Amino acid sequence: MNNTTPGQFPKIFTVNFGSGCTLNGITRSGTLTITLSNYLLSTGSVMTIVRDNYYINGTKIEGTVTYTNQTTNPSIPQWTRSISNGQITFANGAFFTHSGTRTIRQIEGVSTLILADNVYEIVAGTHTVNRPNGSSLTATVQTPLIKKFNCNYISQGILNLQGTYLNGTLDYGNNTCDNLATYTHASGQIFAITL
Repeated sequence: MNNTTPGQFPKIFTVNFGSGCTLNGITRSGTLTITLSNYLLSTGSVMTIVRDNYYINGTKIEGTVTYTNQTTNPSIPQWTRSISNGQITFANGAFFTHSGTRTIRQIEGVSTLILADNVYEIVAGTHTVNRPNGSSLTATVQTPLIKKFNCNYISQGILNLQGTYLNGTLDYGNNTCDNLATYTHASGQIFAITL
């Protein structure tokens, strides 16, 4: 950390995974530089994460992630998460670029000290993915998405998908924790999806 004086900002943390560090079956390498403009829980505070030669299980992850605290009611924390200059490059050289912003708020578990009861709602956002061949996909939150901390999947909500190959909606279901969703094409065709 560059600045150890309490209450003095910005603070910059460097997380160096070196040539590889494995935890829970995930191997990370490279460096993350995290900059805090203020205490994370302060409205208006910004946390920026910059990746440098950063890999997860052999896949290179690039781009800057920015979290901005937008809380107006302390019982419902809210923030935006933006990604700029995002690129994911696989070991075989294939890659895609991406960028977008989403607004998230915590709707359950705020008053407890445990994480297991936390529930998050992605209330708005758009994310675009582009491939070198010119194809693209833009996902926009149509109905707020529900993500429970103790579930690996989004359990409810609808994304609108528009792109080179897709034109429809992805429905995550009725708030059951599972890996199932339904894609409905603009033509009316319905497909069961396993995430």
